[in-house]
Amino acid sequence: MKTHRVSFLCVALSCVFLPLNNAYGQNPLLKELATEDRASRDGTKITRTDEERIKLALELIAQGALITPEDKFNAALVLQHTGLTFCEKRLVGHSPDHYLLAHYLFKSAFESGYKGAGYLVAASIDRYLSFTEGYQKYGTNRINNQATGEEELVPVDRKTTDSERAKYGVSPLAELLKQYPEQAHRKPQ
Repeated sequence: MKTHRVSFLCVALSCVFLPLNNAYGQNPLLKELATEDRASRDGTKITRTDEERIKLALELIAQGALITPEDKFNAALVLQHTGLTFCEKRLVGHSPDHYLLAHYLFKSAFESGYKGAGYLVAASIDRYLSFTEGYQKYGTNRINNQATGEEELVPVDRKTTDSERAKYGVSPLAELLKQYPEQAHRKPQ
């Protein structure tokens, strides 16, 4: 009789814990949204738009559906592609807060061991700062100069050290400046 109780207990516990493992696996919808996002950057025709993917990612965030570092990475990947527009001859984000939220999600994923998020920790805060403050911290963000057609670095904050850049897989500033000219610093508006 004891053997049957132990066997029953093992079966009962496996029924409880196996679904929990599946529940805490990577969110399939977030994975699908990130895959679509990457494919759309390659020119593949995707049914959902950036805006639709962003809306779904925000809904999943609000529902508390980001459990794993991969979930955070995938949601951030979608959010960082919030649209841009020109305003007074300057490129601005439709919703720059999405860039900031993406930065925090990439950073959380990176700090949880998802090393593939490292560069995007730097790139997402650079994107946020570029489109809100007119400068960047790490030097990952380039914009086409509308007059010359050449790619230029958004002005880079000189207080950020190369060791801090290296932490996130960003090249030293001197190397970046050899590759691309830097835009003139704008006066704060």
